[in-house]
Amino acid sequence: MYLHSTFGEVGDLPLFAELAKAGFQVTAPELPGFGRSEPITSWQRIEDVVFTLRRILDNLGVGPAVFVGSSLGGWLTAEIAVWFPERVDALGLLAPLGLRVDGAPVFEIFGASDEELLSRALPHGRQKLPEYLAPAVADHGDDPSALLVHLFNAIGTTARIGWNPYLHDPALPARLPLVRTPTLVVWGEDDAILPRAHAAAYAAATGGHLKVISGTGHLPALEQPREIAAELAAFILRCDTGQPA
Repeated sequence: MYLHSTFGEVGDLPLFAELAKAGFQVTAPELPGFGRSEPITSWQRIEDVVFTLRRILDNLGVGPAVFVGSSLGGWLTAEIAVWFPERVDALGLLAPLGLRVDGAPVFEIFGASDEELLSRALPHGRQKLPEYLAPAVADHGDDPSALLVHLFNAIGTTARIGWNPYLHDPALPARLPLVRTPTLVVWGEDDAILPRAHAAAYAAATGGHLKVISGTGHLPALEQPREIAAELAAFILRCDTGQPA
């Protein structure tokens, strides 16, 4: 089960193809409010989003699964593990938002220019974002505004979820140690959105393993799909064989 980032990457992503080669079936829904769906005006707290996700899982018939989430999706994945641990066999958190770490603030994405946001998220090639998001807008034909509308809705819905408190759940740090699910935390060493301290805090709280990926920024699932798929496959194999995650 893959939960996308703030940028709303869905569709036939290279990461999913790599995981399929390794024998995994991937389910990757587009969250409400993203794409061209209507804004979710009823969301007031992070719990509202989590319980919406539970209904999505029920409708998709998703049983216990390995949950992988990127950025915003990593935060929501961690919340699912806290609220509904029976649904989660293992956790893969890729540059996960959701925590507040003293002395290590998350970059203010809502007040940033598009150029600065993309340069920080994709330091090795912000011009690649249209390529990365092409599967998400593939069904919009030749509409030249498709990508802009997609990004506008994605940032707008992220703001609805994480405007105040800013991109974190104050209750999550106390709840994370309750998670006993094997956990892999991945952080790109050139991530200029999320400081490494956040990934380390997730790993420490869950007893998970922190893997730092070189040559990537805030979106390792998009920037390094082959390496991330290999890391996830090896992690799941260790879980299945009872080895330390």
